Amino acid sequence: MKKLSKFRPHFFSRRIAFGVSALLFGVTWLTGCTPTVQLETPKEGITINMNVVVDHNISVKMDEKTQDTIAETEAKQQD
Repeated sequence: MKKLSKFRPHFFSRRIAFGVSALLFGVTWLTGCTPTVQLETPKEGITINMNVVVDHNISVKMDEKTQDTIAETEAKQQD
């Protein structure tokens, strides 16, 4: 039987050391191949075409007293 070293525990063997190092190498190799996502702005500006038709219909309603006053004022200005 081999005599075990004082500083090395009995459960540490070359197979375990090889397995751990292979596992660490595999994890390192797999993380090196992760995909990257890159975002780029467009070279030309964004164009938004909006076909908008604006139609306004404004109506003014006045009472009879106001209409009479405006008519009298216009008649005085014409004289």
